[in-house]
Amino acid sequence: MNKETPKRFWDADKLLGLSALLVSLSSLWLFYFQTQLMQKQQYAAVLPYLELWNTGSENSYSLVLANNGIGPAFVQSFEIHYKGKTYSLDPSNFLGLEIIAKDTATYKNTPIIYSNLMKGQLIPAGKEIKLITIENNPNAVQKIRELFGSNNAKLAIVFSSVYDEKWKTEGIGSAPQKIE
Repeated sequence: MNKETPKRFWDADKLLGLSALLVSLSSLWLFYFQTQLMQKQQYAAVLPYLELWNTGSENSYSLVLANNGIGPAFVQSFEIHYKGKTYSLDPSNFLGLEIIAKDTATYKNTPIIYSNLMKGQLIPAGKEIKLITIENNPNAVQKIRELFGSNNAKLAIVFSSVYDEKWKTEGIGSAPQKIE
């Protein structure tokens, strides 16, 4: 009688093949994880960070827009919320059409320096733009400081990074929020 020994299911070839499969799957997972980290690093390396703030003294006021991020910001849209209404105007046009036009006596002979904000505008990293500057009229300075500085007129700006991530900043002192 010839007795054959039963074959084992887990022989050396199967163990070696299973080990190779586990090493391959582990390598695949590691490459995927590294790719995700590299992508996050690339996005963070071009992150824009638009902020609005006030600057000035008793006789001057400036509304400043600054990109304090490490990448450029592309302006997608902007609007001003004032007294329950939304205006699709930049601050200088809003000031001229809605505020000064209705109170010309306060702003008469007042030097106003402004920079327009435009859709598609690129704001480089580290750049500051004085959107509105008013000088030498304490009454006008006070009114504009109350208007923009107290967020009575709240400027909202939607902007994007070079990877088309969208962000929104609203009013003085607010941090940008990512838009999904």
